[in-house]
Amino acid sequence: MIAGLLRSGGTMMLVIMMTVSLVPGSGSAADNTPKFEDELAFYALEERMMTTATKTKKTLRQAPAIATVITGDEIRSMGARNLTDVLKTVPGFGVSINETGWQMFEVRGIRTRDSEKILVMIDGHRVNNSYYGSALVHIFDNLSVEKVKQVEIIRGPGSALYGANAFVGVINVITKDGDDVNGADVTVAGGNFDTKKINLIGGKSFKDKDIKVFGSVDYSDTDGDDVIIKADTIAGTPFSMTPGNADLYLKKTEALLKVSYGNLIFKGHFLQQDKGSYIGFANALTDDNTYKTKDSWAELEYSRAFTDKFSASLRTYFDYFKQETKLEVFPEGFPGYPDGGVGTPGLKNRTLGGEFQFDYDLFKGNHLIVGFNYEHIKQYDVGQRLNFDPWTFEPIASLQDVSSWANFNKDVTRKVWAVYVQDEWAIRNNLSITAGVRYDNYDDFGSTTNPRAGLVWNFLEHADLKLLYGQAFRAPNFIELYNDSNPSAVGNPNLEPEKIKTYEASLGYRFGDSYMMNLNYFHNDIDDLIAVDTFVTPAKYTNLGGAEVSGIEVVLNGRYNQTDYWKVAYTWQDPKDKDTDKELPFVPTHRINFSANYGISNYLEIHTDVIWTGERPRPEGDTREDSDAYTTVDLALTAKNFFRNLELQLAFHNLFDAEYEDPDLSGVQKLIPYDYPREGLSALFSVTYRF
Repeated sequence: MIAGLLRSGGTMMLVIMMTVSLVPGSGSAADNTPKFEDELAFYALEERMMTTATKTKKTLRQAPAIATVITGDEIRSMGARNLTDVLKTVPGFGVSINETGWQMFEVRGIRTRDSEKILVMIDGHRVNNSYYGSALVHIFDNLSVEKVKQVEIIRGPGSALYGANAFVGVINVITKDGDDVNGADVTVAGGNFDTKKINLIGGKSFKDKDIKVFGSVDYSDTDGDDVIIKADTIAGTPFSMTPGNADLYLKKTEALLKVSYGNLIFKGHFLQQDKGSYIGFANALTDDNTYKTKDSWAELEYSRAFTDKFSASLRTYFDYFKQETKLEVFPEGFPGYPDGGVGTPGLKNRTLGGEFQFDYDLFKGNHLIVGFNYEHIKQYDVGQRLNFDPWTFEPIASLQDVSSWANFNKDVTRKVWAVYVQDEWAIRNNLSITAGVRYDNYDDFGSTTNPRAGLVWNFLEHADLKLLYGQAFRAPNFIELYNDSNPSAVGNPNLEPEKIKTYEASLGYRFGDSYMMNLNYFHNDIDDLIAVDTFVTPAKYTNLGGAEVSGIEVVLNGRYNQTDYWKVAYTWQDPKDKDTDKELPFVPTHRINFSANYGISNYLEIHTDVIWTGERPRPEGDTREDSDAYTTVDLALTAKNFFRNLELQLAFHNLFDAEYEDPDLSGVQKLIPYDYPREGLSALFSVTYRF
């Protein structure tokens, strides 16, 4: 029952979290926006600092989580174009697309259309919206990375601290501040497919006035690859546009501003996109589609330490999301549709929220966090224009507003409040325990409680053991709750949140100063997955079943100096339908990642990322062979230190122009006989100058 069942999804929650680690943990509310000592951590990866695991600064070795930290220098060296290029190199992660070209992110064998089971934050500010329940679905997957100081990725649950959507993974993008730049960087780039990009970052730290300022502006524009769609759902008819080019254009404008004065911090981000839709909304190749989105947020935080042991922080925030789309469901000339079957759904979404957090050191080696969070979420101006009846698909006179009788969703509000508690206790110098629990209450579906416990034991000088347990939830999103006048699936206000229990064990060992190995085991037990029940009329979103996923990750690292390092990771995963014990479709059993960086000289550096993805099975009833395994290779050459502050880079993605496809998601319907072909070789040349 789970095949094709995984899709997208607030509630009030109380958290008590326990972690055991070998090194005492300490921190305060003021630590939540930390300063990361990258230089200290350069040679010893396990000593890199992160805050996402506990909201206090921890090294990777101490953190009660299986995590990856990727620095801004590493991101620059790999030639990453956006956040997706960074995440696809993380062990346990995979990226594929659907018929609209949306990136679908897989974590530990769980992949859904909207990637709503992954929480994404920027500087600790969650950016998942309530409509999709996601941040990555055609929005922050294209986040620019020039402003990034480091990306912290946790594979595993995080609802005990962060609430909804921290289901199988948490991504926290930490941006730079005035101390990191103290000047300005200008980057201009261009490449094939008429790709153009310009980025400006600047920052300044006024230490005598305790003021820091950082800003970033980014603009990019590309036509996208000329991917050929051989056949679509109406192939063979006079109305089909196949074979034809997929629509992969993208225009993006992005800006970030951070200002701090003493203990007062302002953060704001803006992202506007206009992009194509690959094949099209209904697997029929069309040429008049647009997805326009605007996403912005602003946050003001004040923190204060009252004593050496007690501190507090208060933050308030505002989020705004707007989507305007033009969807051509049928191409021009389709019977009854000389101008094509067109719909223009749109909506707005805004969130007002606030959070209090108190930090208290109960005694030496013990640190307690207590927090309260409230959000008021409003979806409004939901409406659409159509030139056809959405239930019968009969044409109507003209493109007109049908919101009064055939709206696609609803104007709704959601109120969420949550309380969480976490205690970190360093029992010994090499042993600590962290325990926490969070209670979330949603006024539209109820409440949920999610605990988490972890033990970290540095049982040898060079060996570490982590034993972790956590529960998490994924709140039903507004599509699943309130979809209306949509024959593909209507909403269900009686949905329950998706639930997961995760068991993890990690063994890490360091061989001298340069080599490190991690062996990770995980088991996910998932219930109340939300999917479309096609056995009722009309089809409806329903809690249909569950899944179990077991897996092993083996990660080997070698690092010799600032420019010479490598990593290889192997992931084995076994995702099964909980009811039938059949394997879940569309995700591979095996995946291998390899990365290497080498400083050829003081002036030239080379980086490569090689990703091998194994065969991906089809859902039950689909008689096509499994999707083929494939390998992609990315390569970046960076020239620097040869003339003042000038840096040149040539980055190739899919260097050998590998031909590969992502599976058609329609199962037995086989709407796209040749699946979804992916982009070929692309090249981007960039010039950066630092002032």
